[in-house]
Amino acid sequence: MNRIVFTMLTLLIVGGIALGLFAQMVILPGIAADEVRHFPAYEPYRVPLLAAGISFIACAQVSLAALWALVFRAQAGIFFRPGTQRWVIAIGAAIGAATLLTGGFFLYLTFVGIPMPDEDMGELGLWMASGMGSLVGVALLGVVFVTHRLIERATDAQTELDGVL
Repeated sequence: MNRIVFTMLTLLIVGGIALGLFAQMVILPGIAADEVRHFPAYEPYRVPLLAAGISFIACAQVSLAALWALVFRAQAGIFFRPGTQRWVIAIGAAIGAATLLTGGFFLYLTFVGIPMPDEDMGELGLWMASGMGSLVGVALLGVVFVTHRLIERATDAQTELDGVL
């Protein structure tokens, strides 16, 4: 892998993790406080939804960190060696946790709901977005599973080839 590409990917991944930290510490709490100030009926939902949002971003950060480890292994030429699988599994676990959070939010909206300040179909939009997010999460889990199997087979083939040579 070209050194410039590796450096750019590393900068993008570190930037994504830093942006996630900023969102967890500043943006989400600020938005939650503003929403409660403008619509006091949100007060009972503020802390659980804030915790879910922060957890969702943490899942993305774990995925980015594991992706950086995979990029580093590719740069070092040790991608198809034992040890790569743990990073793919970490990405799968983070995507699975984020999908469970999104699915839980979808189910909560489906059966309980959240009061909206005006009837501008905001709840319907949240419901549809969380449903689609759950489906996308399941699709990503499928991609990660296939990637896991392909890397596992390639690693086995590389290990066998190393034994022959």
